[in-house]
Amino acid sequence: MRDLEKMSALQGMLEGQSVTRSPYFNEQHYNWWKNHIENYIQADDYKLWIIIENGPYILMKTTEDGKTVPKKSNELTQMTSRN
Repeated sequence: MRDLEKMSALQGMLEGQSVTRSPYFNEQHYNWWKNHIENYIQADDYKLWIIIENGPYILMKTTEDGKTVPKKSNELTQMTSRN
């Protein structure tokens, strides 16, 4: 059980493992916090996560018949997505 506690939160972290509160960032353990905040936002509002990753604008494309439609996420290239 002690090993499980070490895995769930880094030593020195003052927070519990709440699913209703966002992870607290105390200017240490950035990689741990970054992973947990990404998971928190994705679980809470995935559309918000897409906006965070790609920006607030919807990228459009023109189909062969001349219609303008939004690009699907698998159509985005490294040049068009913001990472």
